[in-house]
Amino acid sequence: MFSTFANELREDFRWLLFRLNPNAPVARNVWTVPIEVALWGEVTDVHKGDYLIVRVQVRPDQRFIIRLEVKLHDAFDESAFRLRMLEALLIEQIIAPYAMSPGDFALDRVEVPDWILHGFDQLISHRRGGSPSAFYRGFLTSGQMLKPDDIVALKGAASLDPVNYAIFRASASAMLEALLDQPEGDAGMRSLLADLGRPGAPALGVLLRQHFEAVRDLGEGLDKWWALEVASLGQRQGFEFLDRRETERLLTEAITLRFEGEAETVAVGKPVKRGFFEFGKTKSEQPVDSAGPFVGTIGQYQDYLHRADSKEKLTAAFDRLQHLKRSGFPLYRPVFSAYEGVISRLVNGDLREIAAELQSIEEMRTKIRETLVRTEDYLNYFEATRAPQRSAVFDEYMQIRKSLERKPAPQRNDRISKYLDALEAEFR
Repeated sequence: MFSTFANELREDFRWLLFRLNPNAPVARNVWTVPIEVALWGEVTDVHKGDYLIVRVQVRPDQRFIIRLEVKLHDAFDESAFRLRMLEALLIEQIIAPYAMSPGDFALDRVEVPDWILHGFDQLISHRRGGSPSAFYRGFLTSGQMLKPDDIVALKGAASLDPVNYAIFRASASAMLEALLDQPEGDAGMRSLLADLGRPGAPALGVLLRQHFEAVRDLGEGLDKWWALEVASLGQRQGFEFLDRRETERLLTEAITLRFEGEAETVAVGKPVKRGFFEFGKTKSEQPVDSAGPFVGTIGQYQDYLHRADSKEKLTAAFDRLQHLKRSGFPLYRPVFSAYEGVISRLVNGDLREIAAELQSIEEMRTKIRETLVRTEDYLNYFEATRAPQRSAVFDEYMQIRKSLERKPAPQRNDRISKYLDALEAEFR
């Protein structure tokens, strides 16, 4: 199990850093320093302290070896193991330039910055999930994304509270994704990692401009580049599917028709005047209101088919369905196609059994929606019940809240506070 997990993580990391021609020599042999994972103990053992240790050693043949020592026990954390495994892969990239001459590299310099370690970990998980832009869009909306200087300067990420830890990981992964998506970004990241092991390595801004052309060509500075990249990461990509709620909302909007008030011209009699006398009446056209505004779905066809622009509105609804069909949740595709067929029939004036067909489509849509809701509920239940113990991540928050609730409310002696206190006592 552990070997499979480690190999999957290695392939994900390899894809991020070595997106090269698979037939190229560099792509075939991308690992220079061997990584050895040593496991011992049983999952039933009780163990406290460090149980995941990464060591860099020099073998008797004067070659580097990276050892990941893993002690199994009853509270073994898979996410911690993944993080240490990823640290070993990053260390391999840092010391690879010194593989043939390990004496030129001081082992005490082997340190992976937190922003690179946690950033890669979050980025791999993010891309495994299909790289949804909503992940970054939520942080952008909250305005909590860290700036590059803050990301690099942060140390001890494991000691952060859950909220700041999530913000830091999201910011670090966004920065790595922005760098890797630059032209030759994977090669730039490999050379950046190699320079981290150099004694007296320059500051981050210098390294970024040295290894990434897009950052070097930007004259406004690193913060300007970062703001532009983060904004682009929050935009939904063309290959992403909408979730159930967004698909439902846009589907309802797509099949909704909106008509403005119509006016119809009719002939009315108007007397012809010559001086003070009237001689008969002549016909003239005068607009009169014949239909008011209408907003409804395509299923209410009896209320709008008689309007002059009904075909134009139905055609627009068909176009909206075509656009939604490309990005909507895949299970709704039969619903999209069925609505398109109904609209085509309405445009052609074919109303035979169309009410029964619309009812059948609505039942299919309801069944799909309820199935997805039940699936989401089951997955939430499964995730909540499979945990072997409470996470305790919110214990500190609950303690602070309870301590604040136990404290008496602050007393104020101004007239407004006294008046409000009197009202509260009266209506309690």
